Amino acid sequence: MGSRQLPMTWVAGVVAATALVAVGLQGLPVAAPRAADATRTGDVPPPAVSSLAGTTPDGGATATADDALVLDPALIRLFDYYLTTVGERPISAIQAQVEHDLDGRLAPHAARQAKDLFSRYLQFKAALKAQRPAKPTGRSVDILREGLRRMLALRATYFSEAESQALFGPQDAEASAALARMAIEQDPSLTGQQRRERLAALDARLPASVRAEREAPLAIVHLEEAAQQIRAQGGSEDDVYRMRAAATSPEAANRLADVDREEAAWKARIAAYQAQRATVLSGPGDDADRAAAMSDLRNRLFTPEEQRRLAAYEG
Repeated sequence: MGSRQLPMTWVAGVVAATALVAVGLQGLPVAAPRAADATRTGDVPPPAVSSLAGTTPDGGATATADDALVLDPALIRLFDYYLTTVGERPISAIQAQVEHDLDGRLAPHAARQAKDLFSRYLQFKAALKAQRPAKPTGRSVDILREGLRRMLALRATYFSEAESQALFGPQDAEASAALARMAIEQDPSLTGQQRRERLAALDARLPASVRAEREAPLAIVHLEEAAQQIRAQGGSEDDVYRMRAAATSPEAANRLADVDREEAAWKARIAAYQAQRATVLSGPGDDADRAAAMSDLRNRLFTPEEQRRLAAYEG
C-alpha cells in the first residue's frame, strides 16, 4: 500500500488547508444581535435542542485564582459548540444558553468577561458573513490565502492582538501551515522529489504534538492494512489482536476488536435485509403493498437512525 501514501498526503494537504481556512471564513447565516438584545433567562436553563441531545459541550471556560477569565482556544470551541444550532433557533436563544452555561462555569467577573467576548465573537461572525468576498482568481491556494488575510484583518477590529493570539493562535498556525503545504503541492515548477523534500522539511518544523495528531489517522490505516494482511494469510482474530496490542495497547486493541464485531454484525444485518428486500420487491401485490412491506421490514431490522444509512445499500 506504499504507493498510496503520496496521494493520501496530497489529499490531506489540500483538505486540511481548505477545511481550516473555510472554517475561519464562516460567518453566521443571520445577523447577530447585540448583547442587550439577547433573551435573558436568569436561572432557568434554556430549552434543549434536538441536535445537541446526547452530546457534551466541547471546549470550556476557566478563570484564574483572582477571577480573571483565561483566554484560550477552548473558549472558542465552547462558543462554536452552541453555534452549531444556528438555523434551529434564533441567535438570541443561542446567546442566552451560552450565557447560562458561562454563569454555571465561572464566577461573576470572569463570566462577564466571557459574555463580552462571546458578544464580540457574534458580531465578528455576522460581519464576516456580510463581508463581500473577493472575486476568485488564480490558484485555489492563492484564493484561500487572500480569504484568510481578509478574515484576519476583519477579526482585528473585534479582538486585540493578544486576544487573537490566545484564542485563535493554534488555529491560525495550522491554517498557515496547511496553506504552505498546499502551495508546495500546487507548484508546477517542482519535481516529484523536490515536492517530497519540501513537504518533509515543512512537516519537520511542526510541533511534535501537531505531527502526532496528523499522523494518528494514518496509524489507524496502517493497523487496518496489517490486520487485513494477517487475515488474508490465514491468521486468526487472536493474531490480529496481538498485533494491535503490540502496536498500541491492550485497551486500544480491545476497542478495535469491538469495532470489528460491530462492523461484522452490521454487514450480516445488511445481507439479511438485502435478501428479504429482494423477496419483497419480487413478490405479489401492487406498489402500495410492496411499499408497506418494505416499511415493515426496515422497522423490524433497523432503528430510525440506522435506516438513514440504508439508501447506500439499496442500489
